[in-house]
Amino acid sequence: MARPEYIARIHAAKYDLRFCGRAEKPEMLRRYKAALAEACRISGYAAPELEAAIARDFGEWVKQERLPKLPLNPRGI
Repeated sequence: MARPEYIARIHAAKYDLRFCGRAEKPEMLRRYKAALAEACRISGYAAPELEAAIARDFGEWVKQERLPKLPLNPRGI
């Protein structure tokens, strides 16, 4: 099954949030929350349910996008 675009947007926002510098964190968090809110609206699921459902897909998305792998604990997050 193909990944819906709204899920890919959540993954992209999560990746940016986890990989950004400290000064960028507030803006990246705002973007992540906006992407999650949009996905909740589209899918009809609550944020915690949606985050739990797509958590395992994040690593696969990173591989498919050929992005650098994140450290296990990036910048102490």
